Amino acid sequence: MGQTLVQAVGNSDRNAIRISVNRVGRSAQLATRFSLLHPAVMLLFFAGVILLTLLSYHPAILGLSAGLAILNICLYMGIARLWQLLQWVIPMALVVILFNMLFNHRGATELLSIGQWTFTLESLFFGASIALMLTAIMFWFRLYSQFMTSDRFLYLFAPIVPTIALSVAMVQRWIPLTKQRFVQIRNAQKMLNPKARGVRPLTQALSSLMSWSIEDAIQTADSMQARGYSGRYGDRYEGKYENGDDTKSAVRRSSFRSYHLTMRDICMLIAFGMLIVMGTASLFITTREFGFFPVVYGTEQLSGIALFAAAVLMSFPLVLEGGQQLRWMQSVRKA
Repeated sequence: MGQTLVQAVGNSDRNAIRISVNRVGRSAQLATRFSLLHPAVMLLFFAGVILLTLLSYHPAILGLSAGLAILNICLYMGIARLWQLLQWVIPMALVVILFNMLFNHRGATELLSIGQWTFTLESLFFGASIALMLTAIMFWFRLYSQFMTSDRFLYLFAPIVPTIALSVAMVQRWIPLTKQRFVQIRNAQKMLNPKARGVRPLTQALSSLMSWSIEDAIQTADSMQARGYSGRYGDRYEGKYENGDDTKSAVRRSSFRSYHLTMRDICMLIAFGMLIVMGTASLFITTREFGFFPVVYGTEQLSGIALFAAAVLMSFPLVLEGGQQLRWMQSVRKA
């Protein structure tokens, strides 16, 4: 019995060490040059790439956006995480293509006809374009959630719209936290009763999750009230506690992380702004020259300015990290 207990303790210590090493590895992975940029630069970058992806139906720009988003996910999040995303992104894209072919019968090139249903090549291309656009946007939003954390979002928008910024930051935190708690509850149920199946265990898990969330919300509200969140943001007011004591609170709040806008960040903001304006204007001009119906036309009418702006903007993280790696390799060789 004593040897078994010692072995269990030893195994738990090794598991704890392994978990600590993995956490350190993830922290080191996140400490990239892109993650050290100012939050305003990150926000403008993601807004630009998503805007250029939304405004374009051309397969070249959509393919470029999806491909560079995949490369960025592999660089910052790993191939395993990319595979997890592809497991539900690929079925979603196939469903979009199928539904578009079922309900969109426009097009001059008929592929297949089943009764009253006519499937055309143009509707297939149009559905594939929409699916590629949705895939690229989802990948970029996944990268956005990876870097634009709640503290960065609050740092940018809390001085301007404090209530909305705080609400968005709390929702941004609540969604993954609720998912994590649900997994914990389901794991606990499987440990207590491995044979439990059906609707009843799921209902019990949802009830426990709801109780846990409500309790956490009450504790968060009490904590925020104790820290002076009940007052107006940025103003100092005089109030009274329930026991009648006077207090002064609700001073303008500062972020627990301080970001400094350097000259490098200003240059990046100007460069990103110019690329976004160039790409957007070029896409607006060339949008009428490309279409899917009645036949696919204008594929060669892609603006070089739009393609250049999209390529430079979307590949910026890769260039940034690649330049850092090259400088590191040169310094190692010199040493």
